[in-house]
Amino acid sequence: MSKGQDGDEPIFIRSNWGTSRYVYNPRNPVGMGLIIGSLLFAAVAMYSLRASSSWSEGELRDAVHAAVRDLEATPQTLGSWTGGHQSMIRDAVEESGEGPTSGGGLHIEEADDPYDKDADPSVDLFEVTAEDVDTAFCLSVSPPEPEAVLTSIEVSLSVTVEEGRC
Repeated sequence: MSKGQDGDEPIFIRSNWGTSRYVYNPRNPVGMGLIIGSLLFAAVAMYSLRASSSWSEGELRDAVHAAVRDLEATPQTLGSWTGGHQSMIRDAVEESGEGPTSGGGLHIEEADDPYDKDADPSVDLFEVTAEDVDTAFCLSVSPPEPEAVLTSIEVSLSVTVEEGRC
């Protein structure tokens, strides 16, 4: 890779770091363009990976509301092997088509306070949050989850959603 006929620098030169690899030549305009292009490509790729693996506030809101519609639309099968309301909510949020494809950073936690004597016993409370979002959603699910049994039952759920912690 010697100099061209008109004295231009080559696009690739041998590395000065003791290896016999070829690297981009920053003294050649095309080599400098390849260096800058490689850095820009890497930056855009890292940004898009980050954006596609995290929740936005709007995505979480849309996913929670879509999950509520899906849970109320058809009777749900409950059994000891189905994971209960918490698992059903997680599956419905992940299947809503909103948010990251991996569902990463999604948290569904029971929010029932066993020491709250004024709590409504006819509903189970669940809090839906995501790692990258400050907003939380409180889901009130009725009827409450039945005791674990070996048989399955079908129930029609009534779910209400409120923005904010439970």
